[in-house]
Amino acid sequence: MKKITIIILLLFVRQLIMAQAAMIGLPCEGTPTVTDHQGFVYHTVQLGSQCWMAENMRCTTSPTGKAWVHNPVFSVDNPVFKSYYITVKNSQYGNLYNWSAAMDLNINEYAYYVSNERRRGICPKGWHLPSTTEWTQLLEALGGTRKAGAVMKCHSSQWINPVIADQVSGFAALPAGVYTEDGLNHTGNYAHFWSSTTYDRQNAWCCGIFSYNSDSYNILDYKCYGRSVRCLKD
Repeated sequence: MKKITIIILLLFVRQLIMAQAAMIGLPCEGTPTVTDHQGFVYHTVQLGSQCWMAENMRCTTSPTGKAWVHNPVFSVDNPVFKSYYITVKNSQYGNLYNWSAAMDLNINEYAYYVSNERRRGICPKGWHLPSTTEWTQLLEALGGTRKAGAVMKCHSSQWINPVIADQVSGFAALPAGVYTEDGLNHTGNYAHFWSSTTYDRQNAWCCGIFSYNSDSYNILDYKCYGRSVRCLKD
């Protein structure tokens, strides 16, 4: 009986240590930084069993030479289906990309791309755009959808009246906002990150973090909107 109690205690301690390790946010072993095709360098963070970028993508060209539009203007009746990126004034935010650009798709693939296989997208070689399953894995490692948002943020005045944990994870989410038909919205309040998981011709999934609470969860929204991109190591 005593042996069983000790084994249970050791397992509990092991789980506690693993949970704490997921929250510490150290650079990925052997890969403290990663460089994209334009030479931009990004810090990394180990969260659970996953190695993530700790910064938003900043590239301004497709890694495979596809044509991109810069800072387009569009409306509900005339959405932008071509790949585009938006320059946000604060360079720490990185750029915002519509789903087509994030996935590095051709214009004729935009609405009809239905595969949910791993996709590199605009990420550096050896990295990929995370799926909703991989985002969910991260959220679970950081305490679940009702807690993860508080530890995924960074302590920064750029968040407006934020709910942030004392000990953050190192994911360092910044509130770049979302680009829509109304222009740039929710800067200071929202951080939205594309996933590679499509839903239909018009919609795909993204992961959302919000200033006003500790939540983080997957959201379904229009592919034509501009959002931040984080990459996950293969």
